[in-house]
Amino acid sequence: MAATTAPAGSPLTGRSLVGKLAMRLQARARSRQGQPSRVGGWLADHTGTITALGFADTACWHWGSTAGLIGTAACVLVAEFKVRG
Repeated sequence: MAATTAPAGSPLTGRSLVGKLAMRLQARARSRQGQPSRVGGWLADHTGTITALGFADTACWHWGSTAGLIGTAACVLVAEFKVRG
């Protein structure tokens, strides 16, 4: 089994996996300039809601298992409504 490496002159040599991913995403964003990103718009609309629902669900579980189950059901319903409309 042969190991593969990036070419010596490659801009990806010596970077972490997260750094390589960030470089690829930046290059993709530059190539698509002027076109709206569907995923970016979705994230901007829903990130705060999903985060708040996660905190609310955790708080319900701290109150007890019955409250946690009810809180989880409510959070799933709110998230479903928020995403699908």
